Amino acid sequence: MARYIHGETDAAEIERLEKQARFLTRWILDGVEAGPGARVLDLACGTGAMMRRLAARLPDAHLFGADLSRAQLKAARSRSPWLMLVESDAAALPFRNGAFDVVHWSWLLEHVPPSRAVDILREVRRVVAPGGHAWMTEVDNDTLTFWPRIPLAEDCFHALWRAQEEGGGDPIIGRKLYGLCRAAGFTDVQTFPTVFHLHGGSPPGYFHGMLEEFAEILLSARESLPPLLKARADEACGQVRSIENDPGGSFTYTCFRVRASR
Repeated sequence: MARYIHGETDAAEIERLEKQARFLTRWILDGVEAGPGARVLDLACGTGAMMRRLAARLPDAHLFGADLSRAQLKAARSRSPWLMLVESDAAALPFRNGAFDVVHWSWLLEHVPPSRAVDILREVRRVVAPGGHAWMTEVDNDTLTFWPRIPLAEDCFHALWRAQEEGGGDPIIGRKLYGLCRAAGFTDVQTFPTVFHLHGGSPPGYFHGMLEEFAEILLSARESLPPLLKARADEACGQVRSIENDPGGSFTYTCFRVRASR
């Protein structure tokens, strides 16, 4: 596992993940469907934030969660004791072949060394049932763009992406998903670039919500910043939030969603 640059299970990080899941569910879970009795795995479920949204979306499915972090699973259980959770490495899942009709995750492969991505995807393919599929959402952090430009905040985010890479993660894994899935043996791989271009004319709350989300991402990872930027993290977050007040301001970011079948 690569070094996680955000807080692990402190209260602020758990609340950030809950807020992120609430806001992004409408995009991340679009198309993720399973009927009564279907077996669904939320991989890298962490503190259970997105798993609870899956449970609400798929109330008649048999939902399981798996994560490598014992501390995050403990946090998940403390909020929702009814969740069925297992501690497991994503590359060695304790489930039989074809155990799940749907495997879902969001923001997993960005946190693992690139050399392990295909191994994880092969393992996911192993536990997907014939006719089932995996849904995955991953970052592509080079796509982050603010207008007007805000050099301090941009420098902070670029420093975070470097820290993630130096810690063994991959901040641009999203653009690689098609090739990685094919290398893992998936035969039907559909990619969905999900572009967020938000501004004052977006649906009410969307522009504010996304700027707030990225300001909170920066604050959650401030300890990974170089000292000079760490000292100015609050200022940088203020700049991000202030874009909402500019009549011509905008935010652009692309993540990648993939639906892969055996």
